[in-house]
Amino acid sequence: MNDNASRARPLLPGPSPASFAENVSTAVQEQVRNAELAALRGRADLGLETLRSALAEVPRLADDDRIALAEMASMLTRWGAPGPAPWALLEELAAACHTSRARGAVFLAQARAARGKAMADYGTRALFEFTAAGDIGGQALALSRMSFPADAGLSPSYRRELARRALSLAQQSGEPWIIAVVAGMLAAGETYQGRKRAPHRWRRAASLLPADLDAVTGEIASLNYLNWALTCAYAGDYPTALEALGRGRVVGRGPWVNKFAAVEALVRHRTGHLDIAREQAAVAMTGAAPGIRELGSAVAAAVTFETARRLPHDTLEAVVEVAYATSPPCGASAAATLAYIRHARREPRPARGLPQILRKAREAEHHFGWEDALLALTEIAPGAARDEAAAMSRFWSPYPRAAAIRSVVEGHLAGKRGWAALIAGADALADMGEPITAGRAYHAAARVARSTPERARARDRAAELLTAAGADRSLATLARDRSLHRGLLHVPENQRHQVNAGLTPRERDVAVLAAQGFTAVEIADRLGITVGTARNYVMNVRRKFGSVPKRRLGLVLGMVGEPD
Repeated sequence: MNDNASRARPLLPGPSPASFAENVSTAVQEQVRNAELAALRGRADLGLETLRSALAEVPRLADDDRIALAEMASMLTRWGAPGPAPWALLEELAAACHTSRARGAVFLAQARAARGKAMADYGTRALFEFTAAGDIGGQALALSRMSFPADAGLSPSYRRELARRALSLAQQSGEPWIIAVVAGMLAAGETYQGRKRAPHRWRRAASLLPADLDAVTGEIASLNYLNWALTCAYAGDYPTALEALGRGRVVGRGPWVNKFAAVEALVRHRTGHLDIAREQAAVAMTGAAPGIRELGSAVAAAVTFETARRLPHDTLEAVVEVAYATSPPCGASAAATLAYIRHARREPRPARGLPQILRKAREAEHHFGWEDALLALTEIAPGAARDEAAAMSRFWSPYPRAAAIRSVVEGHLAGKRGWAALIAGADALADMGEPITAGRAYHAAARVARSTPERARARDRAAELLTAAGADRSLATLARDRSLHRGLLHVPENQRHQVNAGLTPRERDVAVLAAQGFTAVEIADRLGITVGTARNYVMNVRRKFGSVPKRRLGLVLGMVGEPD
């Protein structure tokens, strides 16, 4: 059991005020509290079994009892209750409800646990029922779920209109918890639409509920604090991000310990505090909530990339997929880390996957959170980045970090003419306290400097920032750059004999041919080596990718699909 979870504050007595259940039976209240206690101990699965027991043991459930069970089942799903069981329970509860209001409340619980298009679908069903019941608070929550920037085929302007209508109804309801939820959803929409006021919206939404909360109401406040912190992190306001995390930890309990740790790990990595980032990533990785382990794993991989001598194979590709489903900005950052690791390992097409991340952002019309993917693509595969940068040009947000990254990207793509843009972006990143990204940008500026003094200043600034952050791999890359007078800088000790467990240049050539379906005889003929040597190379390549069958190398190495 997580130590922090074991120290969770005692629950407040009675039913949650953040509920549509107004008159819950004592027996169901007890079962709901027992389920919550099980989840706080890290056993959301046992909590779900407790709720199922209530269905069997409590005779003649009223609709309010069903609502209370559904709302707790939804929370347990978000806290990590496994498999399809929660959804089966929710569907059973919805089918048994007698009133429109109760059905709307259960559908809303399903929407809160859903992702993507399903969130909007359940929100639509909830809206229909709440409208029939004349419940304006329920209508507000349903509309806000429908407005969330998920893949539901709705335009940003229509989402914004839904969110505004939802907030108006929420204010009419006079319920603080409903207003807090809807305000958070409006802030989420404005964040992805790149609205300048989004961080302020999050601050307001987070402050709408008091600190002394039950678990259900506390979850609403925690979610708003977490998203406020995440928005500030991707906007480049790291002090405010840490403030939001600190305030959120006052009300957060259960898996929120791990969720706040995941976002703090991201912030600490960005600000060059790699030891703290590693510690917080480890805390996040102990959690059971969906996607949080993966967010922690992504940050841990980013720290390992900068600090370790060896870059082992791991499951980062699967991590990226889950992280993106949990949080598209975090998924884009994880994909960038994966691309840097592949590049260091000399894999073919190391930037594969990044164009798809950017395409998803365009399709969803996201003006937020994809910047790291484009920056990594630009650094690794500038040829592919030109078209992607042009396609993303109308989606840049007005946030300071996005402006800095855009300047760096444009500087990279401008070649010898990119000095001023690279320096401007690097200066902005350094000023906001992001030393590793700034250091790499100064390194790029040094390579295209217009004079020897400018080259020296950019190189020295890069070395200063990377050394202070302990970013040994990026510092080693700078020290080994022959164009910048190699020898003036020392390669960090743990990078002097880098073992990336990657492909040698010859293995890379063989891997490309094998992935294209060539036989060992054909590979030997093309590369001028013996058949036995070609077979040995193929075996080595397969072993380095987990003994993958030769016929699957094309898929593993991204040789099947669009080129980048």
